[in-house]
Amino acid sequence: MNNKTTIVIITQTLIIVVLIWIIILLGDKTIIGINPDEEESDEEVVIDYTTIINGITQIKLPSSVEANSNIQYRPLESTQINQKKLNYGLVQNISQLTKAKTNLANINHQIEKLNHQLKHEKNHLEALKVLNADDKNISDLAINTKQIEISDLDNEINIHVSEKINILNMVKQQWGEVFVDALKNKNHPLNKILKNKNQLISLSITQGDREQTPPKNIVIIPSVSSTSEIKAKLLARSPIVDKSIIGKNFFYVTNNNKLTIGERISAYALESNSNQTFLLVPNSSVIWSNGQPWGYVRIKDNGNFVRRSLQGMHEAENGWIIPAGKIKMDDEIVTNGAQLLLSEEFKYQIKNENED
Repeated sequence: MNNKTTIVIITQTLIIVVLIWIIILLGDKTIIGINPDEEESDEEVVIDYTTIINGITQIKLPSSVEANSNIQYRPLESTQINQKKLNYGLVQNISQLTKAKTNLANINHQIEKLNHQLKHEKNHLEALKVLNADDKNISDLAINTKQIEISDLDNEINIHVSEKINILNMVKQQWGEVFVDALKNKNHPLNKILKNKNQLISLSITQGDREQTPPKNIVIIPSVSSTSEIKAKLLARSPIVDKSIIGKNFFYVTNNNKLTIGERISAYALESNSNQTFLLVPNSSVIWSNGQPWGYVRIKDNGNFVRRSLQGMHEAENGWIIPAGKIKMDDEIVTNGAQLLLSEEFKYQIKNENED
């Protein structure tokens, strides 16, 4: 009995000592302000799945995380832009151009006339100098008078030259360099517009098409004129800004004059640009950040995901169409989980900013 009692006492003593040490340890943590729950939460680590390769942020997910997150992707396919996609424009009133042409012609005539007169007066002055040197009753006063007349002619010519330069600068600013060339050359093809044999169209390529090359040939759909559809060819970039339409403006020239001046028109490309490849991006692939559209592409070489800009896209019936560039045909674009990848890309950055 004594041995059993001794064993029990020793066991109880050991238990009491262990409990005392546990109480002391927990007590120390409470004293220095450590909450056991907080200590456990501090051990939660945010895993950074991002990596930077050649200065570009990529996301590298373990296969298990990728599978559990149901990340899906598929190769991009090429597509065609709908040739009936409409753009909008205006039949330009070129009365200002016609007036500039008339004024320029008058000024050129005056300059030519004055130059002819100046040449005659200079020859006359040289004859007077010869007679004056031979004492043929030509006074120095007559020579001085003739020199003043020549100086006045020079000034008058310079005034007309300045007027000519001002007209050409106005045309360049409001209509473009191409019409400056037309006003300088009477045989220029654009003179058919100034003679009202052809008509000038200002066409706005809307926001979704701003990265594209403008179509070389278009079909115009009149809104007022009773004429049928009219074809027109690309002329040049237009400095005219249509505030009612967001986009870049381009000049087109018709081959007739059947439209009404000031008429609003719509137009579509007669033929697509065969040199440009377009890709169809599924709706589920498009994410928005800072007001810009993005998509994630899987890099085949390492299986990482990288965010690519979808600038220049416009809506289609079953997705969005973008011109091929940094994103190419057969690139694997994420169709499910793009928003999750965006969160992963920025999550660690936000954590670091908070720690700073």
